[in-house]
Amino acid sequence: MQSIPVSKSLEGIRGSCFSIRLEYNEDFIIVHFSRLDKITKETLMEMKDLLDNWWVFWKTVGYQAVFAAVEPDSKINKLLRMLDFKYVGEDKGYFVYQFKE
Repeated sequence: MQSIPVSKSLEGIRGSCFSIRLEYNEDFIIVHFSRLDKITKETLMEMKDLLDNWWVFWKTVGYQAVFAAVEPDSKINKLLRMLDFKYVGEDKGYFVYQFKE
């Protein structure tokens, strides 16, 4: 069995009413909503702009996709779909989404 490289974590993206923690290693990058005060149209537009800007950086450093994993009953599932993340499956009780071009 192949081992998964240990991941690192940092608070990487901050918006007006949210922050996103990045978990990463040489194989993947995962976004985690560490703070989400509210979801409004303005918040969604801010997130889309930040995601587009960060996506250029992530592609530049070699990531093929960005992942998110959330609990099935979380409101963040809808948010991820609104941000163009695609559902790719379930792992360890979490719904897994992927964002890529």
